[in-house]
Amino acid sequence: MTDTSPLPPEAEHPLDRGHRARYRRIGAVLGAVLVTAAVYSVARDAAIRESLARAAAAPDWLALAALVAAILANQVLTSATFWVLMRPHGRVGFLEMNELVATSTLGNYIPMQAGSIGRMAYHRTVNGIPVKTTLVTILQAMAATAVATCLLGAAALLAAGAQAPWWTPTLVLALWLPLMIDAGWRPFATVMLVRSVEVLAWAVHAWAAFRLSGWPIGPGTAIGAALVASAANLVPFIGNGLGVREWAVALAAPVIGGYERDAGLAAELAGRAIDVAIAVPLGMAGFAALVRRTRAAIAPADR
Repeated sequence: MTDTSPLPPEAEHPLDRGHRARYRRIGAVLGAVLVTAAVYSVARDAAIRESLARAAAAPDWLALAALVAAILANQVLTSATFWVLMRPHGRVGFLEMNELVATSTLGNYIPMQAGSIGRMAYHRTVNGIPVKTTLVTILQAMAATAVATCLLGAAALLAAGAQAPWWTPTLVLALWLPLMIDAGWRPFATVMLVRSVEVLAWAVHAWAAFRLSGWPIGPGTAIGAALVASAANLVPFIGNGLGVREWAVALAAPVIGGYERDAGLAAELAGRAIDVAIAVPLGMAGFAALVRRTRAAIAPADR
């Protein structure tokens, strides 16, 4: 959510507003350059162009439906993560958190306004939650994603080495179930379980994006691409991993196997196009809802 008012002094450390804005501009330029390079590389590859042309002539509606479902699932799962993390610090509704995440996702595509900054300002104004607290929950969510990605990655490598079934890494989800029995560990276990499922939702995203672009891949390859994409999304100051995700998945092709570099670029660009197409209406609807909530919260104080 966009917030034009200055953040309080508590938000000025360790990265003040000026530094954040500068890093965001650099990240936006880098992301634009990487996406442009990806489009250029795909355009130069005749085989990939032909594959895309065939896919466009006969769209794979199942893949499109799966891709949309994966994007919406990630929206809900991300919201669930932040909802669990924020609940001890203030009253935040689950629908409200979905509106915040949708707005932040759209905001992260805008170079001058990072979605996380608007989220911190909103929680401070509407829910009375300090900026530092919101920042800590964002860092906790990133750490949870990193841990979930590493554990699933380790499981995928062990499964590949043992020639185990492709679904073996999903057994990692069971690690968190015993911890949910204890009330003290339940929030942590819930966040880790949700983040792990979210990484696997990225596998559906990858599978569908590759298939939609005319280069089908297997479930094991999709999980490998999802792990790389999840890691790329953690790169700071580049909204939603723009450009980084595309090239990370493409350059990981020799390690993951099952696709070529430019096929990875084409698939990620196709997935990104659908991401943005969904982020725009969701983000605009979320922003409108948050504006109403903010006005309702401020109105009593103005009387």
